[in-house]
Amino acid sequence: NVRSIRELTQSLKQLFNVDFNRKASWEAVKIDREREIYVVDGLPLFIRIGDGIYPTVICVERGIVSLPKVVVDMGAVPHITNGADVMMPGVVKIEGSFKDGCIVAVTDEKYGKILAVARSLISSEVASKTYTGRGFKNIHHVGDVFWKTVKNLQLV
Repeated sequence: NVRSIRELTQSLKQLFNVDFNRKASWEAVKIDREREIYVVDGLPLFIRIGDGIYPTVICVERGIVSLPKVVVDMGAVPHITNGADVMMPGVVKIEGSFKDGCIVAVTDEKYGKILAVARSLISSEVASKTYTGRGFKNIHHVGDVFWKTVKNLQLV
């Protein structure tokens, strides 16, 4: 309904500094009670997990939402695309600054492809000096249930 779309667009503006045309068409694709995909003008741009709203890999790839980047080595790629959290030994570079709890994009060092959207467990300042442990919680990645649903619906 219009009211919930207005509330959603206001939340997205606050969270990710993104503004949508009032005439944009919005559709929610429900995965289960806790998860859904928000399709805007035919593109799957955001996901909801519980009370959290996050940009999709596609949204970040297309530059609709700009996020700080965590660049990982190629050895980390299969783990991240299987849903593993980002471990600090696999991080080769941090681009941009962020606080603990911020949303970041995870990319590979060879091709620069967006692999995942993750939540930082540490700030960029701490991350640049940390070489052990978990640094980022994987929220949405290439090949997950959101990705597969989007592919099955042929939205990309």
